[in-house]
Amino acid sequence: MTNEPRPRRHLVQDVARLQDVEEKHDRVRQLLATTGADALLLQDPANIAWFAAGADVSRFSGDSIQTSLFITADARLFATNAIDSTMIFEREAFGLGFQLKQREWYQPHAALVDDLARGRRVVSDSGVEGTRNAGRLINACRLPLTALEVDRLRKLSRVLVHAVQSAARNIEFGMTEAAVAGEISHRLLKRTVQPVRIQVAADGRNERYRHWGFGEDPIQSYAVISCTARRWGLHATVARTVVLDQLPAQLWDAFQKTLLIHGTGIFFSRQDRLLCEVWPKVRRIYEKFDAAHEWQMADQADVTGYRASEVQLTPTSEFRLAANIPITWHPSVGPASAADTILITENGCEFLTKSDCWPEITVQVKGHDLNCPGVLRTARPQQSTPPTSELTKSDQTIFSRLSFEDDEPDSGRVDSIWEMELCSDRSIFDSDDAAYSEESVLD
Repeated sequence: MTNEPRPRRHLVQDVARLQDVEEKHDRVRQLLATTGADALLLQDPANIAWFAAGADVSRFSGDSIQTSLFITADARLFATNAIDSTMIFEREAFGLGFQLKQREWYQPHAALVDDLARGRRVVSDSGVEGTRNAGRLINACRLPLTALEVDRLRKLSRVLVHAVQSAARNIEFGMTEAAVAGEISHRLLKRTVQPVRIQVAADGRNERYRHWGFGEDPIQSYAVISCTARRWGLHATVARTVVLDQLPAQLWDAFQKTLLIHGTGIFFSRQDRLLCEVWPKVRRIYEKFDAAHEWQMADQADVTGYRASEVQLTPTSEFRLAANIPITWHPSVGPASAADTILITENGCEFLTKSDCWPEITVQVKGHDLNCPGVLRTARPQQSTPPTSELTKSDQTIFSRLSFEDDEPDSGRVDSIWEMELCSDRSIFDSDDAAYSEESVLD
C-alpha cells in the first residue's frame, strides 16, 4: 500500500461575490454618511450573509454571538474567535477583501467588539455595547436584490420546487405528514439548502390551524404542502396541493377561490406600487366570492429576502415595491392555500417558483391570463382511475397524471452541488428497510 499524497486544495477567488460585496460596501458608505457614524457593526447572521455575499456564520454562533462584522468607509473586518476564523476565511469569505481580528474561544466576544468600537461613533443592527441601533436603516439596505442575489434566488427556487413537487408526487394513502416533511428535508439538505419551515397539512387540518407544521397523522384524502427554504441567506417559499384519487368538493371550491386571490395578488404586485395599494384589490376578491372573513384567518404575503419576511403585507403597509424585490404570496381559504415566490421586474413579475411539470389553472385578471399551479391528483394503489371519457375538459387539464423523469444515481463527484440533476421523483424511502414502527416517530 502506497501513501499517496493528498490532492492539494486550491482556493479560488469568486469575482462575482467580490463585486457583490463592493456593491454592499457602497450601500454601507451611504448609510454611514446618512447617520454620521464612523462604523457599522453587524451581528445578525442575516445581515452578515447579506453584506458578505451569502457567508453563513449561523452554524458557528450557537446561543451566543461569536462572529461580528465591523465595517468602516475604508475597511471591512470579521471579528471572531480562533476556532471559526479558518472556516470563515477559507470557506465563507475567501478573497472578498475582509480583514480579521480574533481572540481565543474562551475570551468574551463582547470585549473584542468593545475594542473595535472604542473611540468611534458606531451604529449597529442590535444596539449592543452602547452602539446606536440602526436596524430599520440596515434592513432597507438589503433591498432591492443585486444581480448575484437574483441569480441565486432563481437557483434556490428551482431546487425548492423540485423538492416539494417530487415529495408530493410520492405521497401514498396512509403516509404520515412527517414522512413527507422528511422527504422534502432530505431533498433540500443533500443540495446544501436549509429547510426553514415545512408544513404538511393532511385532510383539511390547516383550515383550523393555518400555521400547522406536520405531525404523525396519516394522509387519507389530500395534503397541502408548503416549504420555505434558505441558501446563501436568501429565502423562497412554495406550496402545492396533492389529492389521492378523488377531489373533495369542499377543497375544490376553496382552492378555486384561493387561486383567484393568489393570481390577483401576483398580477397587481408591480413596480412603484405600495403594498397598501395592492391589498384592496386582493381583499375585493375575498369579498366577491363570499370569503370576506378568510383573510383575517392568516397572513397573506411577505416581501422576502434575507429574512423569510422582510416586510409583511398588512392593510396599511407603506412599503413600495421596486424592481428586483421578491415577494411571496400565500393566501388561503378554508382547507386550501397557495404560495409562490415572485420577483418584481420593470416589466411586471417573474414567477420564480413556477414549474413546467405541474398541473396549471389559468386565472384571468383584468383580461390577462396568469397560469398558476393547480392540484395534482395521484391514484390510490389498486384502484383504477376513471377513463378519460368520464372526465370533463377542465378535469383533464387540472388532474392529468404527470410524467416525471427518473433521477440520475448520486454516484460520482460533481464540481458544484448545483450541478446535481433535479429530475428525480423516486421516494427516498423506497429502500428504507428500517425495522422500527411507523405508528409514532417517538417509538
